[in-house]
Amino acid sequence: MSLAPEEAPRPPSVLRAYVPIVLFMFLCGIVGPIFLIMGLAIDDEPGSGWLLPTGIGITILDLALGLLIGTTRYRSQMKVYRLKLKGRPAQAQVLSFEQTGVEVNGEPLLSLKLRIHGNDVAPFEVEAKKIIPAMRMPLLYVGEIPVLIDPETQDWEFDWSSAGPVTSLPASLPAAPATPAAPRDTRTAGERLAELDDLLRRDLVSRDEYDASRARIIAEL
Repeated sequence: MSLAPEEAPRPPSVLRAYVPIVLFMFLCGIVGPIFLIMGLAIDDEPGSGWLLPTGIGITILDLALGLLIGTTRYRSQMKVYRLKLKGRPAQAQVLSFEQTGVEVNGEPLLSLKLRIHGNDVAPFEVEAKKIIPAMRMPLLYVGEIPVLIDPETQDWEFDWSSAGPVTSLPASLPAAPATPAAPRDTRTAGERLAELDDLLRRDLVSRDEYDASRARIIAEL
């Protein structure tokens, strides 16, 4: 049975991937356009010869960074779209996980080691860092987590929509992994900020989530 049109995944928008990031970079590097405009307006003033080339340089840098981040963002969105469109269902067995000390919108970023397997999918192990919603945390302890996978490239993503609810943990499972709090105290703010920057480049967090988490980390200094 084919999906109804409204249920089919929508391809990512190129404009939405690039325009917000480029505009944000211009906002962060606003001095570039300001120097550029001032250099064009007062190019005959003594001592103002540096404004135009500096403004051009900063503006080009803003644009280049925006395009680079936008390209990474678009590729990540295309990966998710392709998996939703033609990815095969599989299962991910959680072999181990630990906290990274980074939170995004109150949700923890975990370092995971998984074993992915399924019909027509050769089992393989993978390590990845993923943001796990609080309501999905019990799935790390019981059963297996549904994923979508491209068998050719081994690209994968969690398929949370296919995951059933878990209301309680089996008594036979050890409770120790549930509280790996030590890494949170040992990581420096610089390491956590670098981790957050990497998440933004890989489009694993939105700009709002990035700004909120960055402000929270800085506030702890």
